[in-house]
Amino acid sequence: MNQSTERELRELFAADAADAPDELAVAAAAVRRVRRRRRTLTVSAATTAVIIAAGVYGVYRPAATPQAQPPVTSSSAPVASAPAADLPAGVEPGDPLAFGAAQSCVKAYSPQALAENAFAFDGTVTGIGPARTERSPHPVPLDLRSVTFQVHTWFKGGSAGTAVVDMASPAAGGATGAEGAPAYQIGTRLLVSGMPRWGGAPLADAIAWGCGFTRYYSPSMAAAWATAMN
Repeated sequence: MNQSTERELRELFAADAADAPDELAVAAAAVRRVRRRRRTLTVSAATTAVIIAAGVYGVYRPAATPQAQPPVTSSSAPVASAPAADLPAGVEPGDPLAFGAAQSCVKAYSPQALAENAFAFDGTVTGIGPARTERSPHPVPLDLRSVTFQVHTWFKGGSAGTAVVDMASPAAGGATGAEGAPAYQIGTRLLVSGMPRWGGAPLADAIAWGCGFTRYYSPSMAAAWATAMN
């Protein structure tokens, strides 16, 4: 090989070496690109997490503390108790309710006769109003009042917390041993029994019977009524 040719070859290799990238430089550049990409991804992920968290906490609201609700009351539940009324003078617990001296009795009182009545209950008077069972014309009009009771115990004929029954007016004849005193009033607790005045369901046009079939309350008489109805 002559000197001219050798010189040309050296110049050519030198040019190629100059144009070719250094391997270490290429590797370093690659590492820098990877690091930059990781930082970019890390920042991007952190930003996304912040955005998501902000969205979640923006929507979330702590559950409100439940407010106490008033108890639900059934329409058949007993009404509020009326203050207990004193018995008329001369009357003892368990005595028959006086509906007037002129009243005639359809049948005499007995536990067996009581059990034949359509309804019977232990209740307290909570209201007194106009009669509901009167029909016109009626050959013998009666002095009746519609009486609302809070029912404590049903012996027969019903299950609701209240009952409405027509009864002789509280002033129709006075109470036993107390002429002119009301036979019953708001707050009086009674044992009441009777029949539907015009037939039908037990409490359809219900009317209370006197002659011992309606009485002032006493625990012993209430127990006797419970026994008679069983």
